[in-house]
Amino acid sequence: MSKRLRPGLAWDNLGFVLSMFAFVIITHAIAYLTHEYAHTVMAWSLGWMAHPFDIDYGPATVANVIFLDDVSDNVSYDPIFASGHGWSAAVIALAGPFLGNGLLYFALYALASLDVFETRRYVSFFLYWLSLMCAANVWSYVPIRTITTHADIALAARGVGLSTWALFPFLMAVSGFITSVHGSVINGVVFIAFTGFWYFSFFVGSSVDGSYGLVSQVLAILSRYVLFPLCVMYLASIYVKDDSPG
Repeated sequence: MSKRLRPGLAWDNLGFVLSMFAFVIITHAIAYLTHEYAHTVMAWSLGWMAHPFDIDYGPATVANVIFLDDVSDNVSYDPIFASGHGWSAAVIALAGPFLGNGLLYFALYALASLDVFETRRYVSFFLYWLSLMCAANVWSYVPIRTITTHADIALAARGVGLSTWALFPFLMAVSGFITSVHGSVINGVVFIAFTGFWYFSFFVGSSVDGSYGLVSQVLAILSRYVLFPLCVMYLASIYVKDDSPG
């Protein structure tokens, strides 16, 4: 016989879902902005931008306010390449995923391991989701949008004079390492579902439609439709234990 949730418990679980949704929206925005600011701060520090935080925020549409769809770094790469400073362009391009997200991920991972946060539930949630958003941002570029003709990794490859195929294994070593670093049943399922969705589905974004080329499209489809369910299955097998009475 199926078990029914008590009304009070159902409301508690709904509150948990809504609070987790708020956390993922807020931490996604933070990770997205640190990515873009890393580009502009690096460009500014190398003398290619007048202001360190001069990103393009885009229009005030609902999708852009919630998901920052139209926010971009506002870095003009053409003058950098035209002046023969390809390595500067590469450093600026890689700063977004690997400094704004990758370095921040490792800092958060170290911070979350401190004993002081173990008893602070919602601080731990915040650190977890922000870490996931940073890691998933890296995933969305390597491997999803590495073998392509535009965006950050293609710009970096052009800057160092390599093909994206040649650059791929070096960047994938970092992305792969980040990916592999390791409540109630219902709350556990919420955590797992949000984790799998945001990491392997949300961040593949428009890559599924082929706008970044065939290789990126195939990787995005595999990420969304194969790795997402496998991630949920794997995490559920480890963390979801039904210890309620039969």
